[in-house]
Amino acid sequence: MEVPTVEAYDRLTDALKRMLPARLLSSEAREVSFIKRLRAVRAPLFVWAVILSRWGNGLPGFAEARACYERLGGKKLCPRPFQKRFLSASSVALMERAFESAVARWRAPGGRVRHVLARHFSDIVLVDSTHVHLLDALRRVFKGTRKAKSALKICLAVSAFGRLPLFARMAAGATSDHKLFPSLKLFPARLLWLFDRGFVAFERLRQIGLHGQFYLCPMQQNGNPLVVKAHSAPRRVRRRLAEAPAGIRLKELLPKDQRLTRPWDLEVQLTPHWTAADRTPVSARLVIVQGPKHHYFYLTNLPALWKPRTIVELYRLRWQVELVFKELKQDLGLTAMPSKNKHAIQVFAWASLLALALSRVVADWLAPLRRIVGLKQPFRPALVSRALRGGVRLLAFCLRAPEHIAVTMLRFLRAELIREARSRATNRADSFLRLAQKLNPLVPA
Repeated sequence: MEVPTVEAYDRLTDALKRMLPARLLSSEAREVSFIKRLRAVRAPLFVWAVILSRWGNGLPGFAEARACYERLGGKKLCPRPFQKRFLSASSVALMERAFESAVARWRAPGGRVRHVLARHFSDIVLVDSTHVHLLDALRRVFKGTRKAKSALKICLAVSAFGRLPLFARMAAGATSDHKLFPSLKLFPARLLWLFDRGFVAFERLRQIGLHGQFYLCPMQQNGNPLVVKAHSAPRRVRRRLAEAPAGIRLKELLPKDQRLTRPWDLEVQLTPHWTAADRTPVSARLVIVQGPKHHYFYLTNLPALWKPRTIVELYRLRWQVELVFKELKQDLGLTAMPSKNKHAIQVFAWASLLALALSRVVADWLAPLRRIVGLKQPFRPALVSRALRGGVRLLAFCLRAPEHIAVTMLRFLRAELIREARSRATNRADSFLRLAQKLNPLVPA
């Protein structure tokens, strides 16, 4: 790592300004009526202050955000006028638009990724949701599940290359996952979606194919699609399919108690739900793998060149989004929601997601983030969020200090971040490493 210079300082400040341009934030604030009254609170400083406050000690809330605002703006604020800014729908809309502005450029194809999968896919996007428990007073607005009377559900899409956040959506905890899936129009072609069975809708699988994208997801254990062809299956199964050109239901070919000696690779027809606009059957591949206790079913539209063993390793990459949720809750204050107001809760949640984007910008300043793939790398982007907990005030000081002072301070900040974010064990194997191995390669040539 090079010693911070004026060029390094300019690179960091330019990256942060591109993430959240002050002029764009001011324009968005006017569109959502954030700038209406109480003009003493400036929209760009408000957004940055709430973001930086998510690294606060204890349970970061209104007081921590106001302290960050005063450090950035250099002016004292009365607690009540500042706190009232959190209690309006316009503040929620401003934070949501700020997040969209911060992550939109990461959805564009490009970037130098040093992995064999980058030759086949423009990106690999992992989608999942998590619950944030709220106070019971909010149960009428954010209805929860059996584990919590009130909860906020956050759906997040993350790139497997660098764990970059690409999309987020919020709803009540009782909302079904398949209603929160990202819009396919926001993402480029040749993209691979990885998601769990909560997001599976057969009509969506059809739309992913029509957009020139790929998907890989599990099928329900009690699913019973129509099998029309077998790429890999026992001889008796291929014989029965040859005698029935119209296809055979899966349960007739695979009894529940039967164990598999090798994976099955089938072509199936899926019938969409009766509420779907188009109920035409959807063609897909079904890969069945024997697990310790039961079968694992994977649906995909990848060509048959992608073998069942590769399909299993690819789906294991989805676990990275769970690690991002762990990072959000442990290091970025996502679980700290100290309010009974429905708007303030969402402002704090969007601020935690924006803090994740800020952490990735800083990580990219330390090392090219798109090249950080897998556990074998000497640098962990997720550890930057933890390291910033002790250095975020220094980062805020560097952004508003004179250049000659900021460059000196960045030397200490950079050294501390690199020390904390360096991996202690670079010999650990993961799916990225197994997919890129040169001997017995899993990825097709």
